[in-house]
Amino acid sequence: GLADGETIRLSGGGEAIYGGESGDLYIKVHVAEHPIWTKEGHNLITRLDIKLSLALLGTTETLKTLDGDIALKIPEGTGHGEILRVRGRGVPTTTRGRDGHRGDILVHINVIMPKKLSRDAKKAVEELRKEGV
Repeated sequence: GLADGETIRLSGGGEAIYGGESGDLYIKVHVAEHPIWTKEGHNLITRLDIKLSLALLGTTETLKTLDGDIALKIPEGTGHGEILRVRGRGVPTTTRGRDGHRGDILVHINVIMPKKLSRDAKKAVEELRKEGV
């Protein structure tokens, strides 16, 4: 792939001088940031926000990939900052015109802490505290 800031030269693709030959055309590549993904080598990295209750109990979330949506299992007890790896769903590589391997998707888990709790939720958390959770 092309790197950010890379320049491509097309010989003879530029403007022609009157009575002369066409010059070269230079194209400078600027890679725009994606709102969801960042790329590290052949791996794609994203962040997934999940509620505290779902991190504690486990859940399945829909994750958009280059190949369409997949069901991503969030294991019970997943912590804030943990990274889940989805193998072989990252950026494809090519080697001498043949398909190579693919990178992975790395999902950084962001557990969202509630700002306020209802009376019932507070009681439930008090029960968890009594259990040592």
